[in-house]
Amino acid sequence: MSKRPIKLTVFLHEDLNNINEDWLHQEYFDWLEDTISRISGRTMDVILIQPSDAPTLSSFNYKSENFELLISQLQDTLLTHLKNQESDTNDATINKYLLLTRDDINKKTLGIAQSQGALGIASITSKLTASHEVGHMLDAEHEDSDENVSTYYGTYKSIMYETTGKSAFVFSKKNQENIRNYLNQLP
Repeated sequence: MSKRPIKLTVFLHEDLNNINEDWLHQEYFDWLEDTISRISGRTMDVILIQPSDAPTLSSFNYKSENFELLISQLQDTLLTHLKNQESDTNDATINKYLLLTRDDINKKTLGIAQSQGALGIASITSKLTASHEVGHMLDAEHEDSDENVSTYYGTYKSIMYETTGKSAFVFSKKNQENIRNYLNQLP
């Protein structure tokens, strides 16, 4: 029996209205799909949802200092949206949801996500934020990041490193193992 694919539904916030979807996918999600597929043996599909197709999510007020409340409110908004959809594929163990925004959540935070959860928020101010938050949803952790990843271009931090800066488009070996173990628990 083949493994079920991972579906990442990315809701574009209204502050990203008129952004080129092809460019967005190529710059922020292409390598992530390939990397997660290689790590897990599952295909990963990223679906970008235009603001007009999810108005309650695209107008969600994501600027906050209270992350617990923010995630709770986003979850309620997402559940309301999903109830109004004609789909039975809302199994949170395989389906992941990301609100993609132009701006950061606040002056210190580019994104947040539920660890082993179904949803997160990420800004496009860094090309790695969306992948970092998806990593959290797939059980990758800051503590298991690597500060010295060797690449063709030099030494960088792995993607799950807690602070932004000189980071590589790579998960540490330990976080690859975390992702693989998490997904192996699922059908």
